Amino acid sequence: MVLRQFRKHRLAVWGGRILLVLYLMAAFAGFFSPYDPNYYELYPPKGHHPPTRIHFVDPETGKLTRPFVYATKRTIDPVSLQPKYEEDPSQGKFYLRFFVRTPEQPYTIFKVFRSDLRLFGVDPPGRIFLMGTDNFGRDLYSRIVYGGQVSLTIGILSALVSFALGLLLGGIAGYFSGRPFALSIPPSAWRGLGLLLGPLSLLLWLGLGVGALFLAWTFVRLSPGRDPFSWGVDGLVLLLGLGAFYLILRRVFREPLRLDPDDLIMRTVEIIAAIPSLFLLISLRAVFPTNIDPLFTFYLVVGLLGFIGWGGLARVVRGIVLSVREMDYVQAARALGASDGRIIARHVLPATASYVIVSLSLTIPGFILGESGLSFLGLGVTEPYTSWGLLLQAAQQGGFASFTDRPWVLWPGFFIFLSVLSWNFLGDGLRDALDPRRRTLAPSLLAGYGVVTGEVSLGQCPKERAWTKSGCWR
Repeated sequence: MVLRQFRKHRLAVWGGRILLVLYLMAAFAGFFSPYDPNYYELYPPKGHHPPTRIHFVDPETGKLTRPFVYATKRTIDPVSLQPKYEEDPSQGKFYLRFFVRTPEQPYTIFKVFRSDLRLFGVDPPGRIFLMGTDNFGRDLYSRIVYGGQVSLTIGILSALVSFALGLLLGGIAGYFSGRPFALSIPPSAWRGLGLLLGPLSLLLWLGLGVGALFLAWTFVRLSPGRDPFSWGVDGLVLLLGLGAFYLILRRVFREPLRLDPDDLIMRTVEIIAAIPSLFLLISLRAVFPTNIDPLFTFYLVVGLLGFIGWGGLARVVRGIVLSVREMDYVQAARALGASDGRIIARHVLPATASYVIVSLSLTIPGFILGESGLSFLGLGVTEPYTSWGLLLQAAQQGGFASFTDRPWVLWPGFFIFLSVLSWNFLGDGLRDALDPRRRTLAPSLLAGYGVVTGEVSLGQCPKERAWTKSGCWR
């Protein structure tokens, strides 16, 4: 029934098809791209080469022929000083071939299988550029296909990290709401398990108090003022640090400090939500150096995007869990002696499945845009890896000429737009399909339930039958 309802949403179906093509191309990027993404030739240079024209008609005979391309020669425009490329038929025709071998440019599939088979290509020294080249002469189509590996994968991985945090913390906040736990154990209660946890909690709070003192002393030490007002401010800050240290020790040694996990998690969500997402993302990324390993940068971006995106899901999951935990089947499981972890995993969190599926598909586009924004600003994935945002950054460096002289460098922006739009269409379709208020039964199922279908108006429905939107109920 869900699949039937989903198929009625034509935009969602087409969005799913487009995403399937994009992810297949990204998964087998080496096969679908004619060149390695970092391959270029020093001579003859091919920087900012326009898309190659593919000929289907032989100019000599005027008849249809095998697709072929011509080699090009490079000249400099004397007015704009920009490179110009013209076809050079004197070098012959280079026919487009499918399933070609490129032993000089091998690739790996999923970092396991090694191959040199590509979907299409032309014999050297001919070159085919479906979407032109960048400033180094690298094939832009190949770089877009390989860039999809990073941009599309980061969107899914970041969503999984975000949803793992949101489900876990939202479930804890909702299920344990109203059941505060002890954050500290005073020495008088160090018995049993407290003999292990008590000293650990004491060290934790002592470290927090020492940290407050260190911050106050650092402020006083770095204060440049030497006038009485500055001394007064420094003294006040130092007193505040000493007061915080005293209050922490007094509370820890006198009575246990209890805190509701619901309050702790929801206040954390509110703090994260109070800071603009892009500003928080840039600030967290700026903590790490920009010259770190590119592979580490990939995982760093995944973690940062997942960290700032779990709050909204945690809020909704908390609300669902608050209502589900009072259901009869949850109370029955608790009465039978099931542990809290089992109840959450087997009975509470599955109730959030439909919302999680829909929200996941609607969240991935935001992470794709977040990665593209970071890479565009130079804080995301770096060379030798590539992403759609990094390709747009290279286009932006060309200035206004990227719009007037070489618009093909803007192709990565189109793929970002296409993937985000497709994910949104898919999410809308899943939301409608999983919404029980939008489902309609097939005529055969309605007949099985005792519904007489057909063009029957309300006035024609017999008195002994109840009227429904689908017909008369027997």
